[in-house]
Amino acid sequence: MDAKPFWEFVSSIPLGIIVAWIIGISAIITALCTGTIKLYKIFTKYKEAKDREQKQEDILKSHDETLQDIDKMLREIKDSLKEQKEVNLKQLRHTIVHTCEDALDKGEISINKLRSLEEMYDEYVKIFHGNGYVKTLVMRVRKLKIVGKIDD
Repeated sequence: MDAKPFWEFVSSIPLGIIVAWIIGISAIITALCTGTIKLYKIFTKYKEAKDREQKQEDILKSHDETLQDIDKMLREIKDSLKEQKEVNLKQLRHTIVHTCEDALDKGEISINKLRSLEEMYDEYVKIFHGNGYVKTLVMRVRKLKIVGKIDD
């Protein structure tokens, strides 16, 4: 292969066309580089947005789990309080009934015990809505002889 014909061919091309081709090729390369950079920036922004979205989803999931745990604990507390209320009702009823039966057996009641009984009975009626049996006992005790003095 002879190098002379190649150089003759190149030298026969006008300089303006060579410059135009070089400028055109440079413009194409520049456009490709610029487009690639813009695409990379778009991809980076998209990836960052996706990462933020995933992070927010993880936080929301964590908060949902925490809220579910809190809800579970609140239900357990509610159940426990309901059980405690039932126990308190039974204890209060027992104390009222025991006090009434003791007074009825003696045929009298001290003023302090009567005051305490009335306070317990009021709570029993207000909070637990009472029942007929306890009401009947208290009414019978109210008719008994009251002994002693008020201790403040």
